[in-house]
Amino acid sequence: MKAAVLYEKEDLRIESDFEEPAMGEADVLISPKHTGLCSTDRSLYRGYVPFKPPLILGHEIAGVVSEVGASVTDLAVGDHVIIPPVYPGCENESCGPCSEGLTNRCKRSVFIGHGVHGGNAELIAAPAKYVFRVDKSVPLDEVCIVPDAVSTPFHALKSRSVPPHILMKHIGVFKNTGMFKNKGDSGGHPEGHHWLNDKNVVVFGAGGVGGPAINLAAKYFQAKNVVAVDIFDKKLEYAKQLGATHLINTNTYFEENGIAIKELDGRERGKALSGLAKHISSHLAEDKFQVDVVVDCSGVSVTFPVAVETVSKNRTVIQVGWPPRPAPDFLNQKIMDKYLTINGTWACPMSEMEEIVTAVESKTVDLNLLVTNKDYKLDQFVEAIHDLEAGKITGRATIEII
Repeated sequence: MKAAVLYEKEDLRIESDFEEPAMGEADVLISPKHTGLCSTDRSLYRGYVPFKPPLILGHEIAGVVSEVGASVTDLAVGDHVIIPPVYPGCENESCGPCSEGLTNRCKRSVFIGHGVHGGNAELIAAPAKYVFRVDKSVPLDEVCIVPDAVSTPFHALKSRSVPPHILMKHIGVFKNTGMFKNKGDSGGHPEGHHWLNDKNVVVFGAGGVGGPAINLAAKYFQAKNVVAVDIFDKKLEYAKQLGATHLINTNTYFEENGIAIKELDGRERGKALSGLAKHISSHLAEDKFQVDVVVDCSGVSVTFPVAVETVSKNRTVIQVGWPPRPAPDFLNQKIMDKYLTINGTWACPMSEMEEIVTAVESKTVDLNLLVTNKDYKLDQFVEAIHDLEAGKITGRATIEII
């Protein structure tokens, strides 16, 4: 079969006769039609992340079921499907994390396109119970980004944004009042009320993951204000289309205030970052500068101290983007003083995937805006990576397999 195979750092080959995957009786064989291009693909290609070659890349997959295993009853040949990039590998979800509902943190997690072969190929096999059907009205060249670029910020906003003290207050009344009211109780929200409804969210990084975070916060979780922070005006204008209410270019802020941020360190750098944080929250003056959640999708370690400075007391910072280096200033005293919740997030548990699919099918998520580049073919995979690095891709790019 045809596949994009990584053999070593920067040695990616489009093979024409790579070995086809084996399929078990509980699996389905899928013909991928489109995959999303992720920064993780770029990191693997550049050798920033270790892997065992040969490896077929691609973990954002949408395709058509071509064969079902003997014990599979919930899927049929011809179904349009997506596959979560990270799914459980333990038996019967029996490990500690899975038993706690964290199927995205299984001790034997299967990571498609990293630990096992990915979807930039004519065929891929996967356990049927972790394959999700999507309505055929949703374009495959758009829905392919849902498994990661959409589901990761969805999980972050839905489940990682709520401070523990608020969670504890409402723990006995989720189904009837508080954060999760019955369907239709919150004036149009598809799944009822959520804690973020009418709250203020700041998103650092308005690209391939930050874009969906902005769109979800504004449209699905119905935040009152969504502040987009980036260094490129082009991405900020894109963020506005996705629902951002306020746009902040950090480079412009530093230039207008005569701050050479790269030349500063120590106390002076801290003062400059604190000034940027105040500038960000100043856009929320009518709400007494309240910032309820900061979602860091930038993948740049320097944004963490700004996030800590920006978020209001008793609230949450969520790390979504993967920073290549540790944060330069870990403000542990500030975290204590502000009584902050600092949450990491990783992929999405299986329990939330159906809700995401429903949101996509009902067009509550603007996939047509989130996918900005659809012209790449499998033979152009390396070119697409180069374009991603060069900033030519504003949102998410997709790769046509066949």
